[in-house]
Amino acid sequence: MLKLRIVNSNTPLDTLSEAHRIHESVQVEPWSFATFEDCLTAPYYGVFAYLNEEVVGFAIVLEVLSEATLMDIAVDKKARGKGLGKALLNFVLEQSKRRSMDEMWLDVRESNEVAISLYKRLGFSYIDTRKNYYPTEIGRENALVMKWCSAKQ
Repeated sequence: MLKLRIVNSNTPLDTLSEAHRIHESVQVEPWSFATFEDCLTAPYYGVFAYLNEEVVGFAIVLEVLSEATLMDIAVDKKARGKGLGKALLNFVLEQSKRRSMDEMWLDVRESNEVAISLYKRLGFSYIDTRKNYYPTEIGRENALVMKWCSAKQ
């Protein structure tokens, strides 16, 4: 059964390590463990997804005034295709509403069609393109900037 929990830097080290391992597996230039852990302290918060008490996904959100930024979201490769990304995103959007966030911003790789489709389905709109924003194995890739507004939901 899927469980979603808000976590912070006081979360047990082995649990943080599981989430950081997922982060490392999906990023060309991943954050250090110290940076990942720091992103679980205010004004950031994290949400971990658990299946059978194993971390299988996470989201990290930054909140400043009435604006949230989805800093990172990922699902373990072995757990994809089960709706976990959608569940994580719905959870952070609900948190944003509860915490009086007017909007949420994110950047997504231009090639990540699965994520872009999910973001659009959940109310995000395309705003702009950041040229050569993300590193890749062979160069750079554009990022799409997207925004969700709580007033439209």
